Amino acid sequence: MNNPARKNQRNNVFEMASSVFVFFIAIGGIFVPELGLALAGLMAAAIVMTLRKPRSFCSTLCPRGKALGFIMRGNKRRRALPKLLLSIQFRRLLCGAMMFCVIGNLARSGGTLPAVGLVFWVLCVLSLSAGLILGFFFKPRAWCAICPMGTLQDTISRR
Repeated sequence: MNNPARKNQRNNVFEMASSVFVFFIAIGGIFVPELGLALAGLMAAAIVMTLRKPRSFCSTLCPRGKALGFIMRGNKRRRALPKLLLSIQFRRLLCGAMMFCVIGNLARSGGTLPAVGLVFWVLCVLSLSAGLILGFFFKPRAWCAICPMGTLQDTISRR
């Protein structure tokens, strides 16, 4: 039999571990920019997992979503995001803009490991900041609704 209390406890441990991981990368990347490469690895895992089952990365492995849910759990605001932010056009525009910026910064990085790591670390910190702001004003995991990786996964899974 499934024990709901045990499952909830396991989920809480995973959420805490995800929170530690996310903030370790965000803070540690200040001193060791190569930690940003973890984000590149997570992005690759998301794409590979999507080829097998759409959005499976989001529901099982995404540390950002788990961390936001855990950290913002006490937030009593439960407002939905505005329809404009949820529109596929906005989500694709955000995804494309972020991809454009990352590719441009990677091209200018010189290709060294610290420089490439720094590009992904900046992406990590910016998206974490956006997630925390959205989570404060709306639902804790509001970022998940507009996440560029989720949008990319949706786009890939439709093909």
